[in-house]
Amino acid sequence: MKKNVVFAVIIFIFGLLVAIAPFTFARVCEIGGKLMKCHWTARIELFLGVALAFLALLKLISANKMFQLGLAAGIMVIVCGVILVPSVLIGVCGMPMMHCHSVARPTLVVLGILIFFAVVIDMVIIWKKGS
Repeated sequence: MKKNVVFAVIIFIFGLLVAIAPFTFARVCEIGGKLMKCHWTARIELFLGVALAFLALLKLISANKMFQLGLAAGIMVIVCGVILVPSVLIGVCGMPMMHCHSVARPTLVVLGILIFFAVVIDMVIIWKKGS
């Protein structure tokens, strides 16, 4: 049970980081009055990060193995969005010198990969615990 709590807290923290990154330490471009692709990427990442944090809280209060695995699967789908939105689906500014291109996109992709591996490890532990 302790390991489930640890992974839930890790996912919660990374989810919050995904939500706040485009607005704080991995800021996307702000060009007066013009909405660029990175603006919409930041909005979607905010939603995805909050959804990750919410599912992590649900993992904290659940004890059922199958429910835990279902939450982990849902988190995996959201993590795919975290990685794909800045890199493929919407993207960021096309100019490599822009902060969103050089900092925000790599930050979000790395956070997504870290969450992905945490969830995979969590799923293996949950699966083995029930066997």
